[in-house]
Amino acid sequence: MQQQVEIFENFLRTKNLKHSKPRFDILAVFLASQGHFSAQELYDQVRQKHPRIGFATVHRTLKLLEDCGLARSVNYGDGTQRYEPNRFQHHHVICTSCNRTVEFLSPELESLLLQVQQNHDFMPQLYEVHILSVCTDCNKATPPSSRHVTAADLETILSRDALEVAVANEQQGLLFYNHALEVTTDEITRTIFARLADEEQRHLEVLQQEYDTLRRTYRWLDDEPSLLHFDHERLDGIFPKGRDTIGQMVRSAGPAEALRLAMDAERRSYEFFQHYADKVDYPKGREIFAQFAQEEQQHLTLIYDAYNQLQTQGES
Repeated sequence: MQQQVEIFENFLRTKNLKHSKPRFDILAVFLASQGHFSAQELYDQVRQKHPRIGFATVHRTLKLLEDCGLARSVNYGDGTQRYEPNRFQHHHVICTSCNRTVEFLSPELESLLLQVQQNHDFMPQLYEVHILSVCTDCNKATPPSSRHVTAADLETILSRDALEVAVANEQQGLLFYNHALEVTTDEITRTIFARLADEEQRHLEVLQQEYDTLRRTYRWLDDEPSLLHFDHERLDGIFPKGRDTIGQMVRSAGPAEALRLAMDAERRSYEFFQHYADKVDYPKGREIFAQFAQEEQQHLTLIYDAYNQLQTQGES
């Protein structure tokens, strides 16, 4: 919370506004609150701790928090403006019948929105997407789920989603190196492929254990849809697939070119994870994706050194 306090203090200073205790009391209640709420709902929460604070003070402070980027306003189409702490860039699917809201992340969508702004000579600003729809519960005329998703729950869901992406990539890499190893006869290339297959296997076991532990600890996770939406097609195309296809590619390529195939795959993998490490604005996701980007870069260096060794042998 200290970082948010400093942001608010600096903002008030630039506006020549007082650093009053009521404003920071409102900020504390606001940041501790979960979900989306109106000015009246926040006022009711603040009054439980500070009965003398007036509604106008709460409303003005909310607008200041929005102006300095600590709050986001959300309009569900029901005539009531709601607010939420601006913890990370995300978007909303909103049921027009019951106002149930689902939050989601999509770096691809954010890149597209940025590109559209730039193509039309707009200066990129803060933005969010609201998708107005009707939830399945309302279509069935049954009550919607009453479960309240907290900020901590969002972190858990995002961790699960990031781990699923990482597991899928490790599985692809393990299959590629195992199949390539089956048809590789050059000793240097075999050594590299065997080492990488071993690393992929060990990483996969650690990730799978972490993923399984997360699901056992939070039983409700299996009922929660994905929050992080990513480019499945891009992930699916990082490593070549199929024993026959990989075998044919490696046999026809020769030792040095087989290593180049692996380099290309590891480079795509690095770029994929680095993209999400840069785009996903929450700590656990950044940690997972940045860690894998670093590991893929290490793989790339290992293969590159072996490739240069083969090239040097060919020249001598």
